[in-house]
Amino acid sequence: DLAHQSIKKIRAINEKLDAFVSAYSSDASVEDLVAKAKDLKDQFSEVEKALYQTQNRSGQDPLNFPIRLTNKLAHLNSLVSLDDFGPTVQDRAVKAELTTKIEEQLAKFDTLVEKEIDAFNEAFNQKQLPFLQLKD
Repeated sequence: DLAHQSIKKIRAINEKLDAFVSAYSSDASVEDLVAKAKDLKDQFSEVEKALYQTQNRSGQDPLNFPIRLTNKLAHLNSLVSLDDFGPTVQDRAVKAELTTKIEEQLAKFDTLVEKEIDAFNEAFNQKQLPFLQLKD
């Protein structure tokens, strides 16, 4: 659940970063901040792509693109719940491995939010950029 909540947050952050880039891409005085926004978006997208397959668009796409960590864990959970028997040692080992990898990605996400977003916001505030603007 935490991974899916993080994916939703990543998508919201990326939308805001896209809006910032489109609003300020032609302003040379904030060129460094625009580059930082693009870099942040790439870093957040990397975490999202590790957690969830973002290229699926049609029903056949899962055949063309590999499933990612959250889908693997969900599939493992569904396989374990099919039988009348408890999970095997191998099931538990795979769950532990997938959970560790998911937690690593969530740690990257938390670090980006705590450090990089704060630094970006501070730089934005120092430049005293208008938050809302009308385009002609």
